[in-house]
Amino acid sequence: MAGRMRRGRGRGGTRWDSPHEPEPEDTPTSLAGDSVALAVFKAATVQLNERQDRHEKLVKMSRDVTIESKRIIFLLHSPVKKEGYEKAIEDAKIRLDKLVQGPLKSIGLELEQSPAYLHHRAVTAGLQEYIEARTLYSITSTGTILSYAEAQKELEYVVTEKEESRTVVTLLPHTDYMLGVADLTGELMRRAINSIADNNPDYVHQASSIVRDLYTGFLGLSHCRLLSRKLPTTRSNVSKAEMAVYGLKLRDEFGHPPGATLAEANIEHPGMLEDAEGDDGFY
Repeated sequence: MAGRMRRGRGRGGTRWDSPHEPEPEDTPTSLAGDSVALAVFKAATVQLNERQDRHEKLVKMSRDVTIESKRIIFLLHSPVKKEGYEKAIEDAKIRLDKLVQGPLKSIGLELEQSPAYLHHRAVTAGLQEYIEARTLYSITSTGTILSYAEAQKELEYVVTEKEESRTVVTLLPHTDYMLGVADLTGELMRRAINSIADNNPDYVHQASSIVRDLYTGFLGLSHCRLLSRKLPTTRSNVSKAEMAVYGLKLRDEFGHPPGATLAEANIEHPGMLEDAEGDDGFY
């Protein structure tokens, strides 16, 4: 047909086309200011920025909870004699109250208008460490483990603003509670070992029994991926606590003085056993 050229490329890569075809129009490089699509993207940008800012705040609060919880655990391990436990328990109670009314309350206030599970990964480490410290305190002071319901109740706050009161809750997921209790077994194992030198045989047997019972209970929860990762460490803690009982029995059987250490009694220290991977708690 006259005036029509074949589409393609000639020699040298030169492109030819029909001279009658219109040139393509330039594509707009930006959307209009009143575009609906642009408004949607701007709103999404604001939401994502707010979410990221909230995440950074929560990470810092969780880090504060973790650091203070480790210090409380160290405080409860620090007494070298039975007489020093009462002072350590009193100090730990004061610091736990400040922790609950400080960073933990701030976490609840920050998540008051936001889904708590949306930012769970930002605070899970702090909540687990807090449960580890709180349950160690409850065992040291009362001989019992703080239940989940009691732990969650302590994280409920009544906030009064402009003569109006409302309840704010720092959500404690069941998984974080169980993971914190799993880490507690490492602290109980250390207390059992230290109690041999403190001439506190009753606590050695008590701690060993609690660790063994906790491990038995955790075996039924092995379907939880995070908890199943801690089972080898928990099993190792059971072995070390039982070794402490065994060492105590040997010391008494062979007539070593009550205040003798494991080294003086020529008994292998359970803590020298190879640690399994995982969080045994705070050293």
